[in-house]
Amino acid sequence: MKHLFFIILLWLPALMATAQAGYDVTAGRAARSFEWKEWNSAAAMYELMLRERPDSLSSYTRAVAANQMLGNDEQAIDLVERAMAHGIGLSELLEQVRLTDFALGEGDRYGALLHRLTEAMPWMRRALDNELLRYYCFRDDGPNIVRYAKVMLAGLPESTEYLSLLARGYMLQGLDAEAADTWRKILAIDPDNYDTLLYLGNYCRMQGNDTEAEALLRRAAAIRPAPYLDSLLNPKK
Repeated sequence: MKHLFFIILLWLPALMATAQAGYDVTAGRAARSFEWKEWNSAAAMYELMLRERPDSLSSYTRAVAANQMLGNDEQAIDLVERAMAHGIGLSELLEQVRLTDFALGEGDRYGALLHRLTEAMPWMRRALDNELLRYYCFRDDGPNIVRYAKVMLAGLPESTEYLSLLARGYMLQGLDAEAADTWRKILAIDPDNYDTLLYLGNYCRMQGNDTEAEALLRRAAAIRPAPYLDSLLNPKK
């Protein structure tokens, strides 16, 4: 028995090297298939790699992307769930999938994936709604920014971050008065919010409300002096 044990110890490094070599060959084939957009082959290769290393973030990322390109929505969702089961965070995986999809020029597919995930994983709804908000901000989609900012604010009504995004969504739609009302809500929560003081101050200037505009811009200048603010508050005659 001892003799067999020592034989195993001697052969173990060689066996491990052989396994590594086999994995590396599969990884090379998978990468080439992905680069050449041979999606069926790429999906199959990454699936093989995940059977051996089921906690590989990069393999899940490309496997999800390949299945998206094939229209295999259920498989893409299954891969996300498997990644989470093996300790990979949802936000971490989605960030990599987002980068990959946009690099492929397939940003719309990423948005579609998020919507399908909200249906398949209702227990992750808030995290996915937050990701949808970020996605629509990146796309400058005013109506959907407003929609998802309001969803997030339903749980955190005094979040200045989500209120700021809500105001941005309004501005993208030309709803300036709604944006101004939202900026005022932010200042009621955080009176020294520098960016909001600038936004609302400039809005008031454009509306001809010079008194309020000056008060807001002076508050901003007291927080962070800048030549731009000085030129507004002390115009040359």
